[in-house]
Amino acid sequence: MEARTRSLQSPVLAIQRLAVWAGVGSLLLACGCRSRSDLVEAELRTKESHLREARDELQREQAYNCALQRELVTLRGNPMAKISPEEASQTYTLKSITLGRQTGGFNDDNVPGDEALQVAVEPRDGDGHTIKAPGTLIVAALEITPEGLKRPLCSWQISPGALRKTWKAGLFSTGYVVVLPWKAYPTQEKMRVVAQFVLADGRSFEADKDVTIKLIPPADRKPLPVDMPTVPDGAPLEIELPAPRNSTGPTLEGARMREVESPKDWPNTPANALIRAISLKPPVALK
Repeated sequence: MEARTRSLQSPVLAIQRLAVWAGVGSLLLACGCRSRSDLVEAELRTKESHLREARDELQREQAYNCALQRELVTLRGNPMAKISPEEASQTYTLKSITLGRQTGGFNDDNVPGDEALQVAVEPRDGDGHTIKAPGTLIVAALEITPEGLKRPLCSWQISPGALRKTWKAGLFSTGYVVVLPWKAYPTQEKMRVVAQFVLADGRSFEADKDVTIKLIPPADRKPLPVDMPTVPDGAPLEIELPAPRNSTGPTLEGARMREVESPKDWPNTPANALIRAISLKPPVALK
């Protein structure tokens, strides 16, 4: 009987021990999960705090931008409206000029070599944007000798009216693109181009660039046009005439006072030749 009782108690004790160990394990697991959840909650609270700070900063920046936009509208009108390059040049001040990548030799015929110089000028504002600022463009071309010396070759001056017609807006470059025929044929391939942009208020901006051109063979060179004086738009061209010369022979007034008896005795002057070529005859009635 006692042995039977012991046999029945041994399974009960085993079950009780398993229950105790299971309870301890579940308690440890619960403690571990709880500590992990506490860490997750702390991290979430930190992120929420950062998010609130970022939202507050964003709201302050939006309010500041709105104030700046209202000030810009008050001073310059609607800033979101699209304006032309001419209006932009009057609103945003010119800060510098740059010679574009199109600056270099220009060849537009079937003759080998460059028959002109092409210059691309990009006026830029304070933000580096290209604007169509009005002004006078002065370009000088200097040959660079093998010794490194700069020798002046040609110079050109383009008035604001003529320069305005050369404005081009492209995919790779935007600005004034002028083609300047040679006034004297270059003898060196290396050349320095110096551009000076003068505004109406007298301010001047300058930029230079070294380029390589293709020389025209001497046998293919054409006669260069005569360099005519350049004048501003609308101004009359003033031509200096030679001073009048005094005539050594009798004048027309003196000839009228004298009797024309022997013209051959007078000196052969233009005035006397004109008198000899004119003769007065009686009037003839019209039919």
